[in-house]
Amino acid sequence: MAVRIDWGYHRLLPWERGRNFMDHPWAPDQGTLSAELTLAVETAMLTEVNLPWFTHGLSTVFDQGPSALKQFVHTWTREEDQHARILDVYLLLSRNGDPDARDVLRKNVLESGWHRETDDPFALMVYTSLQELATRVFYLNLARAVDSQDAVLAHILRALAKDETLHYAFYRDATKAYIEEDPGRLATVYRVIPKFVMPGFGMPDFRHRIKVIASHAGYGVAAYYDQVLRIVLEFWGVLEHETSSATREARMALDRHLARLRKAMAHTALPAL
Repeated sequence: MAVRIDWGYHRLLPWERGRNFMDHPWAPDQGTLSAELTLAVETAMLTEVNLPWFTHGLSTVFDQGPSALKQFVHTWTREEDQHARILDVYLLLSRNGDPDARDVLRKNVLESGWHRETDDPFALMVYTSLQELATRVFYLNLARAVDSQDAVLAHILRALAKDETLHYAFYRDATKAYIEEDPGRLATVYRVIPKFVMPGFGMPDFRHRIKVIASHAGYGVAAYYDQVLRIVLEFWGVLEHETSSATREARMALDRHLARLRKAMAHTALPAL
């Protein structure tokens, strides 16, 4: 697990690269990254920029929860706020990607918002555990992919991944505690996992984006299965628990989902959802 550090995004950005877009218009050959990796970083930024909607959703669902959970949402918001900022400013300073097209897309994503799938606090905890670990793995794998093209960005992504590690650990441990208190809650775990998609799924061209990320940024179905899903299943002991008549159908659906993922891993590099 990462050690908690309080970092300021202004300290990590390559300010010396900045130029006025009025006097120095953007051109496609000015960036440091390939088009595919630029798209991957842009996708990360467009996901992070929806923070106001994520905070509203979490605060609403967890409103009646323990005080520690509500306080964590505030801490999480403070830390996540830097993620969207640093990725957005990095892309501008480094001139990776068309800033005007990205501005239109960013506004579109923010206007569309985020529509959560559930109002069940425990189900949202399960979802957020997966999402935080998936984001951590994506950032670390993306950092490796960009390292030879822009070491500054690789350093930024690893800093973000440390935050995501701590966020994941909080939700992971809270979920495990609730399962230990009532193993019947595993039925919710069974139902949430097969429906899991990353929170950026509503952005335009998302399917194309995740295909590019799978082939160029090291985060596809194999990374999701091996570095995310298998990790949480083992930590929560999901597959070791006996199923009851009430949970058997949901568990069978989970087993079929896992089988489909393994089949996809064996046959092709399909993107993670």
